[in-house]
Amino acid sequence: MIADNSDRRNLGAQENLPLRKWLWRSYLRSAIIPLLVIEIGFLAVYWGSNIIIYRQNIAELNAVSRDFLTDVARREAETIDTSLSDVSRRTNTFARQTLRAIQGNYNPSAAEKARYGFSPAGVFRTRYDNGTTASFYSNRVPMGPDQIAKVWKLAALDPIMIDFKQSDPAIASIYFNTFDSYNRIYPYIDAAGQYAPNMNIPTYNFYYEADEAHNPARRPVWTDAYIDPAGHGWMVSSIAPVWNGQKLEGVVGIDMTLDTIVNRLNGLRLPWGAYAVLIDRKGGIIAMPSTGERDFGLKELTAHHYAQAILSDTFKPDQFNITKRGDMNALARAMANMPDGFVKLDFANGRHLASFARITGADWRLVVIAPMARIHAKADLLRAKFEMVGVVMLAALFLFYLLFFLFLYRRAHLMSARVAAPLGDFTGLIERIGEGGYRQGFAGSSIAELDDLGHRIVGTGNRLGEAHDRIRAQERALSLALMRQRAANEEQIRFVRIMSHELRTPLSVIDSGAQIIDRKAEALTAAELRKRAGRLRSSVQTISTLLGKLVDSTAIEFSHCDRDRDQTGAIDSSALIRDIARSIIPSSRLTLDLPDQGPPVADGPALPVVLGAVLDNCMRYTVAETPILITLQPDGDLVHITVADNGPGISDEDIAYVGQRFYRGRSSTGVEGAGMGLYIARKLIVSLGGELAIASYETGTIVRLTVPIMLEQIFAA
Repeated sequence: MIADNSDRRNLGAQENLPLRKWLWRSYLRSAIIPLLVIEIGFLAVYWGSNIIIYRQNIAELNAVSRDFLTDVARREAETIDTSLSDVSRRTNTFARQTLRAIQGNYNPSAAEKARYGFSPAGVFRTRYDNGTTASFYSNRVPMGPDQIAKVWKLAALDPIMIDFKQSDPAIASIYFNTFDSYNRIYPYIDAAGQYAPNMNIPTYNFYYEADEAHNPARRPVWTDAYIDPAGHGWMVSSIAPVWNGQKLEGVVGIDMTLDTIVNRLNGLRLPWGAYAVLIDRKGGIIAMPSTGERDFGLKELTAHHYAQAILSDTFKPDQFNITKRGDMNALARAMANMPDGFVKLDFANGRHLASFARITGADWRLVVIAPMARIHAKADLLRAKFEMVGVVMLAALFLFYLLFFLFLYRRAHLMSARVAAPLGDFTGLIERIGEGGYRQGFAGSSIAELDDLGHRIVGTGNRLGEAHDRIRAQERALSLALMRQRAANEEQIRFVRIMSHELRTPLSVIDSGAQIIDRKAEALTAAELRKRAGRLRSSVQTISTLLGKLVDSTAIEFSHCDRDRDQTGAIDSSALIRDIARSIIPSSRLTLDLPDQGPPVADGPALPVVLGAVLDNCMRYTVAETPILITLQPDGDLVHITVADNGPGISDEDIAYVGQRFYRGRSSTGVEGAGMGLYIARKLIVSLGGELAIASYETGTIVRLTVPIMLEQIFAA
């Protein structure tokens, strides 16, 4: 039967739950889990729609940016084409004027002819600048009358060349090169110093690209980028042949520096951090702004340091040719297949969108490149904001559910506490009271019966605690009284022993003296009687001294010698020390280190008693004839009196007790005393506002007395 009941209890313990846990599970099933599923579904829909919107925005931005960049490339290409066409028309006009000059018979002034002469290398050139052109005739051709006549005829071009150059700041120079290596150029340069003496001009691209083989249409053409032998750095040229019938007399040219073109590209105001690159018909990069240098990994070439003359064509390196770069294959193929279009390029810093358009006259391409990250920046920012909103919603949801969980948990706890918690509280109260925690508190219960029971238990515990505190207080008082009684008994026993010892000797002397006088009264002389009487009086004086010290000790205990603090008189400390020391210590043992006049100290009985007790101890406990040193040292408003002897010292065990009433150390055996001297001295010096300190070594003991100086006496003086 017992086993059956035990099994039934175990089964009930497994099936039943505490009320708080049962309520918590009910909340989870009916409220929290459904709400959590709804909120997670809402967030999933929000983030899914955000992804769809972002992708749609990216697609729209790609289309808009593609159309916009294509339009920009076309418009800018047309603008550049217009500018280049204008230069080409001027080049064609200059070629026609050059032909007329060759066919004419112009003869310059004597002043103009005076500028010409032969250099030591045999070059016929201009020797100085008069604000017009410079001439250079290579020594490859022997100079004769025909060549010099050609130079004079071509001098007619100077006004035209000056007008063309000054009409367009973008023109770097304007020139005419002949088939026999004659060069006429404006603005003026030191041609003999800039060109090689035997320069073969027809071998340079600014000449041969306009000859019959390269330009059968005989129209103006644009060169690739090259280093100008005339010293203007990297440039491109618009060149045109000058045909005299079927004879190619030479090539005219108008130079534009790459720096001028790059500045124009830099001046374009393009969105998304876009920039434009100019590419020639062979795929060479003519001009590239600084913003594109990082993407292409190049440094644009605009200037050149002329360490020596340019002896042959010098073009840009292969890195500037997109047909020879692996990362530009997509752009090169697209430009080869269509005049206009767009491609996506992958640079080290991300993907870019490139739109290109053909510059018809020069057969160049203008490529507008924009980083897709900048194009998508607003969409990315919008997505980031939506994602941030989602994160905030998630955080808010988490915080809401955390607070909701805490709220429900609290509700479950409170509801269960209203029914079951008071019983647990009662159990805890009784257990804590039984363990000694008598004073307990009870928060109360909404159930009246349980509330009353709880307060009754608390009241009972408080009463038990009060009774316990009274018993503990009585035990402490009794223990303290026993300790005091024990200390008094020990002190009384020590006093009785000391007094018994100290009185026994003088009493023995008195008794023996009395017996002698009694037995030999008739035989003693007057001198012997006086001697015996002196011994009796000395013994009585000893007893009287002991009793006097006992009386002084008792008086100090009760009065603390406040009367000495009230003394208003003062005395010279050096004089006081000399008088007391010389009255106690023989002059043969005494050494004084005192100023002639010491600081004033209180003139009362306390300090002489203190100093006398210290010096008396020195005499008692030191070897005869050993020196005793007394020094005085002022220290602000205090004065230190130090007494040092060469006695055996005080042991570490005794020094902590020296100065206590009735205490005598191990070294006091056979020495008269009651253990009261230093005790009285310490009490008296404290009453003066000072202190007594003892330090003992193997070579002796040092006692330092510190007392205040009577400052009012100093001020009064």
